[in-house]
Amino acid sequence: MKNNKIYILAVGLLFSLSACNDYLDKLPDNRTTLDSPGAVSELLVSAYPNAIYHQFTESMSDMVGDKVKGPYVYDVPENRDAYFWDDHTTEDQDTPTYYWANCYEAIAHANQALDAISKAENPEDYSAQKGEALMCRAYSHFMLVNLFAKHYDPATASTDMGIPFIEKPETVVFADYERGTVADVYEKVEKDIVEGMALISDDAYAVSAYHFTSDAAHAFASRFYLYKGDWDKVIEHADYVLRGDPALMLRDWNGTYQSMSRSEIMAKMVSSTEKANLLLCSSNTVWARGYFIWRFSLDTEIKDKLFPGSFGTDPFGFSYRPTDAGYDSNHHIPKFDEYFKKAGGVNANIGYPMMMCPIFVAEEVLFNRAEAYAMKDNFSLAFQDLESFHTKRHSSGSSPDITIDYINDIYTDTDLPYYEENYDAEAFYPIVGDQVNVLRFILDLRKREFVHEGLRWFDIRRFNMEVVHKYEGTEMVLAKNDPRRVIQLPTQAIANGLTPNPR
Repeated sequence: MKNNKIYILAVGLLFSLSACNDYLDKLPDNRTTLDSPGAVSELLVSAYPNAIYHQFTESMSDMVGDKVKGPYVYDVPENRDAYFWDDHTTEDQDTPTYYWANCYEAIAHANQALDAISKAENPEDYSAQKGEALMCRAYSHFMLVNLFAKHYDPATASTDMGIPFIEKPETVVFADYERGTVADVYEKVEKDIVEGMALISDDAYAVSAYHFTSDAAHAFASRFYLYKGDWDKVIEHADYVLRGDPALMLRDWNGTYQSMSRSEIMAKMVSSTEKANLLLCSSNTVWARGYFIWRFSLDTEIKDKLFPGSFGTDPFGFSYRPTDAGYDSNHHIPKFDEYFKKAGGVNANIGYPMMMCPIFVAEEVLFNRAEAYAMKDNFSLAFQDLESFHTKRHSSGSSPDITIDYINDIYTDTDLPYYEENYDAEAFYPIVGDQVNVLRFILDLRKREFVHEGLRWFDIRRFNMEVVHKYEGTEMVLAKNDPRRVIQLPTQAIANGLTPNPR
């Protein structure tokens, strides 16, 4: 791989994106005093990205349509660029460039912590901090490679361009970086996960929901191995998280959530006391206001397919309740709430829009395990997991008996409003026989569960699905293997030497 000398700011550490990302004010370097486990723990608060991918990944997916500009519907560049699969023209919050910058900033903090630990006189006292730093470094690199590089395929991963994997603190303005390969990045991410997970200590955190606990680490591992197609490891790590009755860890949408107001639901969705939330991160974003008012978002046509009857009960078992005024008017499920972070003290009149965001949740871990069971032809255990899920989503509070026949009937009834004839999922591994419809069912459940959360885009990449967007009477198609599935690197990174993704 060609060596690229790039200006370190281009890797994402010093973009002039907004006041909240003034990296010059918080660059971790050798002048920082990191002489105790507590000091390192304080540094690691900044080892989680202060940004989310939700806007651009959701807008690129098949979960959105064109609401058409009008009252309370706004057309903004970052949303439009993503919907048209264009290389982004802005660098503000909720863009790929902003996410890239914040992930590498988080990586820099993790590396500074690891460097301090390696130089400590008593490194054994820092084992919990080292575990968290390794998990944080692994997470940001993993998300970057799954956005700015091709999806992992063992047949091509050793030649597919990856992203720079940074393992040392930056101490110079100029540095040599390589994009490496997808295989390289995955190998290093896995190494960090394995080493970090063994060191994690839940007792090290005052409020564990905001850190990589053991559960969060295993949830991350279940996603990592799902993307690699290592089914046994997916099950192993999911088992750790879902010990006992998995239904007890899921959001109670058909129970306690039914009696909540819209604002109460939004608060519960991101609460540290919600058992489903395995890792929460605070992010500088306007997604909490944008996900239902931006032009290219969940429109009537897609909403009716996903949730027939205005978010009512449908054969997939979802029971969302549109009781509050405005709950359904812009077609959204209340998931996120914005809060304001003041800049310059409590009396300041300026600041940043923020949102608490679930990064890993129990529902994803359950789906990961069900998918792994299905790919091992262990349908009985896969169906047990799906029935557990249904008990927290179906209006009856129970679950239908999920069988092969039950699932096959769904995908042969062309009269159903959500029926899609051109189902085209494919992967680097064979999907055969009954696996086809079982996997389709799991993906459809994931699609509905994670609406507004941007995770559907990663499933589209994993299974090389075609995406169709409608705009002013025309259809735009993101075909299989279209190079735009791989997001372009930030302009400044390319300008300073990193090889761009093909277009």
